[in-house]
Amino acid sequence: MKKAPTGKEIFRRIARGDEQVFEQLFRSQYARLVVFAMRFIPDRMEAENIVQMVFIKLWEKRKELKIESLNAYLMMVVRNQCLNELRRFRNHLSVDDLFQLPIIDDHEAERDEELLEKIYTTINAMPPQRQKIFKMSRLEGMKYKEIAETLGISHKTVEAQMGKALKTLREAFKPTTKLLDRE
Repeated sequence: MKKAPTGKEIFRRIARGDEQVFEQLFRSQYARLVVFAMRFIPDRMEAENIVQMVFIKLWEKRKELKIESLNAYLMMVVRNQCLNELRRFRNHLSVDDLFQLPIIDDHEAERDEELLEKIYTTINAMPPQRQKIFKMSRLEGMKYKEIAETLGISHKTVEAQMGKALKTLREAFKPTTKLLDRE
């Protein structure tokens, strides 16, 4: 069984100009980074623009960058770009508008990263077809009918697989209950 390349290896390939690896990285991380960016920037199109610009800059500066952890680097750059955009935006707001902007602290952002990581770990542990169906539905916004047509399966299969995926996620995030009463 072939071992998945590490973030360092992926970045080394990108630094050498491997467009295919860069595209795979983009496809695998884009939706997750957009969701993360939307924590700071509620406008989906603006969040998507920020993530796209981060990948463009990564490609343009690939030979200059020294990256130890690709995942941490992408999260940090997306976060910084979002904060820069908020600062730029705040310079154009009235005092009343400023009171309506969310306040984001580092601890909260770290918890969000951990939550996203747990979500993706849970999704990636699902069987391949269920994973694909879930991602097409929830991350790409496709309708069940579109997914069925794209994958050449029945609408009922899509429904069943989504039901199982959602059940898996509910179970993974179910609060653990402890017996406190010992009667």
